[in-house]
Amino acid sequence: MYTYLIYSISAILVLTAFAPLLTVDWWWIRIGDFPRVQLLIVYAGWLVVLAFLRKKPYVKSIAALLLVSCCIQIYWIFPYLPVAPLQVEWAKSEDPDVRIKILTANVLQENEDATALLSLIQEDSPDVIVLCEVNGRWIDDISPLREQFQFHVEHPLENKYGIAMYSNLELVSSEVRGIVKKTIPSIDAEIRLRSGQTVRLFAVHPNPPRPGEDTTKRDGELVLVGREVRDQGSVVVLGDMNDVGWSRTTDLFQEVSGLLDPRKGRGLYPTFNAKSWIWQYPLDHLFHSDDFRLVSLLTLPSIGSDHLPLSVVLSFEPDAETTQSTPDLDAGDQKDAEQAVEKLNDPESLEQPEE
Repeated sequence: MYTYLIYSISAILVLTAFAPLLTVDWWWIRIGDFPRVQLLIVYAGWLVVLAFLRKKPYVKSIAALLLVSCCIQIYWIFPYLPVAPLQVEWAKSEDPDVRIKILTANVLQENEDATALLSLIQEDSPDVIVLCEVNGRWIDDISPLREQFQFHVEHPLENKYGIAMYSNLELVSSEVRGIVKKTIPSIDAEIRLRSGQTVRLFAVHPNPPRPGEDTTKRDGELVLVGREVRDQGSVVVLGDMNDVGWSRTTDLFQEVSGLLDPRKGRGLYPTFNAKSWIWQYPLDHLFHSDDFRLVSLLTLPSIGSDHLPLSVVLSFEPDAETTQSTPDLDAGDQKDAEQAVEKLNDPESLEQPEE
């Protein structure tokens, strides 16, 4: 009985590494993309246990499979470790007019501590703010931002997909769009830097994978946004993407969009869950075109939400295009992208519960 328990636990652990390799959007498979760091630690601990049981039948084979599982998780995590190469270079220009400071946060609709957010914004002094999960009460509670920021776009909803943007940089244009559904809005805006350079800013908050709901809408929306911004000049795409950087979905989004991830080579910068020290993942992201370099990247103190705010300062430096490499989009990636979009044509995929 004891031996079968060891075998069963080992089989489950191996499956947690191999199952996410499947290119499917089933929620119970895609959930496995998230805890790669935690699973790697569990694998290491279980290998120690197996070392004491090495004389039992098949244990060496199981240990070999677990070592392969470790390699799979390291493969996905490694690009985000500080020892990996930087995907985005550090800024070289010190000209403040070519810089843009962005704060993005999921406020958590049930969170009633708007004062913490307002105080943080006052202290951080961003040029642009993007907020997810804002409803009517939240918009009222943060109404002082309308006086603090010259431009604003507010689209409150009661379904946890409300979104808002505030900017002290000129908002040349803005549109609230339902890329996949009207009840899952995004903000598509054009912002003018102090230097005069215009930047397209796309704020998104797609559906997460969760029991009973696959990732069809999330995957399809990110592909559609990626297609739309590819080769469209200076671009920033940001928000609570409900996905980790080390998943196939985010990897495909980068390949389709050609955008860069400033996290790569710098660290994990987890933003969720702010209320747990174990289950932490980088779900809030900012991607940008290759004509930007990075000034700073920080997670900010808690605002009472289950997400930590993310602060990013970019510097517009066109010469970076010659020194920064954008992700490649090959035939296999194009096929995966087509499949993600085609699945959106299935009415059942859009009728899955949003709560």
